[in-house]
Amino acid sequence: MQPIEFIAYYYYSTAYYCLFLVICWLTTIYYVGSNTQKILHSEGSPSQLLAVFLTIVVSFFLGLRQLAGDFGDTIAYANNYYFINQYAPVSLKSEWLFHNLQFFSKTVLGLNVHEFFVLDCLIYFGCMLICSVILLRKNLWLAMLFFFTAFQTYSFATNGLRNGLACSMVLLAMALLATRKKHFIAVVLMLMAFFIHRSSMLPTAMAVASLFFIKDTKLALRFWYASIVLSLFSGRLFEQFFASLGFDDRMSSYTANETGDVLYSGFRWDFLLYSAFPVWMIWYVTQYRKFRSPEYSIFANTYLLCNAFWILVIRASFSNRFAYLSWFIYPIVIAYPLMRMNLWKSQDRRTAIIFFFYTGFTFFMFFVYYFGTTGFRGFDQYWWRR
Repeated sequence: MQPIEFIAYYYYSTAYYCLFLVICWLTTIYYVGSNTQKILHSEGSPSQLLAVFLTIVVSFFLGLRQLAGDFGDTIAYANNYYFINQYAPVSLKSEWLFHNLQFFSKTVLGLNVHEFFVLDCLIYFGCMLICSVILLRKNLWLAMLFFFTAFQTYSFATNGLRNGLACSMVLLAMALLATRKKHFIAVVLMLMAFFIHRSSMLPTAMAVASLFFIKDTKLALRFWYASIVLSLFSGRLFEQFFASLGFDDRMSSYTANETGDVLYSGFRWDFLLYSAFPVWMIWYVTQYRKFRSPEYSIFANTYLLCNAFWILVIRASFSNRFAYLSWFIYPIVIAYPLMRMNLWKSQDRRTAIIFFFYTGFTFFMFFVYYFGTTGFRGFDQYWWRR
């Protein structure tokens, strides 16, 4: 297969977001006029198969992207794929699995680099799809739209490939653990994620802690609140502490320059505000409305604990990479109560409003916040910037 060339690489992200802007807001219009609870009782809808089809289409669309610097680390991954020529031995100290996946794809399957990226996207989005089937199968279409329009989904499908792939596997493993199904497969997935990207150790550990130890969501909420205070007054100490633990080699490189001096990018109040919306949802569902769901508690507590870790190192350069260790759970934390819990009589309308603002934030960040910056390149190529 050859890369898609009928769309210029600098318009690629625009095509992706414009497509989902139309799809999501048509879906919003469909539900916003309803005073019933169709969302809770829509199993068997034709949109279920449409969600699978959309997942495959998006995987091929992003996988067949051109090799351009506008896609972040894509060129680096492509170069590694071109020159890979040996099997990486299994080691607890290395992330050997992704290297061997590349080696197997090239030497055994005979895939070119674009076909490998398609395979990567199929696994990345496929884990999200299977997770949605396990947890939210009554409305698979809406569930997948929550994933496709999450703030960092596009970025980690085209830039932070290993991080995105590992977190997606952890997400599926959490779904299996939450529903008490196939624990062995869940453990295998978590191990695979670790050997693809070691940073996945954090959500894995927090998921296990939420399953066996920290079952009370109120405790996890208090820890999240405390992390803000600790970060404001002692954040730099925590950044230096976590960097010294060797949790991830990237932690040290993101928090220090070549001379060993710690680098800071400021307290990200904007990202904290974005992270706070699932916290509000968790509080509303578990504390205010008193809903009890062991399945939801695992995802909620894991999100709170992982996000609290990110808040403690929030000033570090590229801290969005650590934020993603909680943000990949974001869609489930928001979507699960809306599609599985009888919260309101007009569930459809309120879900549509929440979904509108959920997707609206992502589109806002694309069209406004990153306008003409390196976050999403290509705007300088547009006719109104010439």
